[in-house]
Amino acid sequence: MLKKITMGILASLMLVISACSSSNSNGEDKGSNNEKVEISFLDVTPSPDRTKYFNEIIAAFEQENPDIKVKLETVPWDQAFNKLTMQGASKTLPDVMNMYPAWLNTFVPAGYLEPLTANYDAWPDKAKLTSFVSNITMDEQQRKLYKDIYYMPDALMSGALFVRKDWFEEAKLPLPKTWEEIFAASEKLTDPSKNRYGWAYRGARAGFDQILAYITSVTGGETYEKDGKSVLYRPEALEAFVKFTDIYKKGWAPKDSINWGYQEMVQGFTSGVTGILNQTTEVIAAAKSSMADDSWTVIPWPKGADGKRYIGAGASWGYSVSAESEHKEASWKFIAFLSTPENNLKYANAMTMIPIFKSEGGAAVDGPMQGFIDTLDDPDSYLVANLGNFPELGEFREGFMDAEVQKYLLNKQTAEQTLKNLGDFLTNAQQKYMKDNPDAGVPQVTKPQMR
Repeated sequence: MLKKITMGILASLMLVISACSSSNSNGEDKGSNNEKVEISFLDVTPSPDRTKYFNEIIAAFEQENPDIKVKLETVPWDQAFNKLTMQGASKTLPDVMNMYPAWLNTFVPAGYLEPLTANYDAWPDKAKLTSFVSNITMDEQQRKLYKDIYYMPDALMSGALFVRKDWFEEAKLPLPKTWEEIFAASEKLTDPSKNRYGWAYRGARAGFDQILAYITSVTGGETYEKDGKSVLYRPEALEAFVKFTDIYKKGWAPKDSINWGYQEMVQGFTSGVTGILNQTTEVIAAAKSSMADDSWTVIPWPKGADGKRYIGAGASWGYSVSAESEHKEASWKFIAFLSTPENNLKYANAMTMIPIFKSEGGAAVDGPMQGFIDTLDDPDSYLVANLGNFPELGEFREGFMDAEVQKYLLNKQTAEQTLKNLGDFLTNAQQKYMKDNPDAGVPQVTKPQMR
């Protein structure tokens, strides 16, 4: 009997050793010769065009890599942050996921993401990136802050103003170049009897971003004082807040726009309800498909009182790998495939965004898109300082900031109280971050360089 038990134990040990030998040291399950490795990929901003593109690119990747299968999953944008944070906490994140740059402040300190630094540094296409991506997106906004690279950008986005050119011509108004002209045009273009309103107001999720874009035009692009106090405490910030939100309060935007997010504000513009839309490059495709070519155009972001243009620009999203992934090698291989110059150009053109690589033989895109690229290269353009790199930024952006603004729009609190609440949150979080990271300092205004 003892001999049989001993032989059984030895057989079990041999099975364990055999099973262990089928995996490499980093958890990459090789499987048998006929077994495919399956990785999951989560898109956090799904649309018919995106799903079509990713299905096609996944098919091409699987043809080139027959030992890897990619399972595409999607989650609506408004639910994405909460879903991913819960998955991160439960260690069930997908292998590869779209990562919004502002989420790094939450995901990196929590240890949810796998560093991609070694793969990025050895990546043969690295030298072909634009200066903006290489110097700012990868080095300033990742390596310098987090000591590692955690996502590969999919494309660049920048803000500009979409305007109803035909409305301006009808009203005999010049296309606005300054903020004062924008406010005046928003009022003059408004005619409720025709269901026309000057501005496509964003009152729901991420609405405060649009308000802040105007506030920073009067603060010189700064978001904090040197001691970490928010610039929202400045008197000129309060004045700017009231002036911008008056677009809604004075009826120069539809009443229901207090509930508008991205989709609604774009629909408001393309359907002929609003005349001015502050949005990014991806709206070009929607405008082209539903509006007459001579009825609209894209104009540069207005300059501040100091003659400088303070813009928000950067990676739209990126591709990250879960720290818990058992297939990190296959995951990076998929990201590298998505990020080749050829595939990135296909993606940028399909999504109407700015490619991450230097163009060869001229710009890779033309028409309205060229205006966004020119804005980034304009010597008077500067990247506004960000809101910080503290872990609480996700909480601020994904709920707190817009809830506070809506209280003001609904006359439930004063403008002074609203900016104090917002300023207190940012100040407390930023000063705590600076205390914990003595060399961090405050976010800085930077100069974009595309080439």
